[in-house]
Amino acid sequence: MIYVCILAAITVIFATVCILFRRKNRSFEGMVCKFMASFGFISIAVTGNYLNNSADIKYFSLVLFALMFGFCGDIFLGIKEIAPSFKKKLIPLGTAFFLIGHIFCLLAFSTIYKIDYKALIFFIAGIILALSAILLLKLKVNPAFAGVLSAYYGLLVMKAGITALMVYSQPVAPNILLLVSSCLFIISDTCIGLLYFAHVKSKNAFVTAELSTYYIAQILLAMSVVLR
Repeated sequence: MIYVCILAAITVIFATVCILFRRKNRSFEGMVCKFMASFGFISIAVTGNYLNNSADIKYFSLVLFALMFGFCGDIFLGIKEIAPSFKKKLIPLGTAFFLIGHIFCLLAFSTIYKIDYKALIFFIAGIILALSAILLLKLKVNPAFAGVLSAYYGLLVMKAGITALMVYSQPVAPNILLLVSSCLFIISDTCIGLLYFAHVKSKNAFVTAELSTYYIAQILLAMSVVLR
């Protein structure tokens, strides 16, 4: 466990430095630290699985894929910071990889909890919330991508709903970590959506909120492998 804690501490350091660089508009340095933090998430899960003799290999494998797709999403969005001319292409690519990562999370959850019709209710609720926000806040999103973002948000809300049910049925540490992680992903992606598609006056505040919640969410997801 000591090795996992060391990796988590190093990941937190890189994540913190990334936030500081981003606040100072030092895009390249922030991108490098973001990649290192993303690599840290994967390292925590892999090391935790290796050290945990009772680890659930199927759950670990699916979470690992989720973290790897998240890493790829970080790469595309990180490149956007130093190559803004490709922003319109990189944001959809990054979103697609994150979306696939969340799907792998749901598949991981399905190995320990039976997902039923309630998941569809959460999914539809998330879509309605996203579409309502796009219309009410007048976000600058083209109709096709608005549909993708709404489906993406639906998955986020579905994850939070399913993990809440998991905690209700079995309130153990790994499930609680997943619930907190899922809720933080909603906050993080809400902030990033406002940064990309709305006019916000205090960008630094949203950048800090987006990155800090994202990093904590990923660390908790990786730690769920360690404690599973």
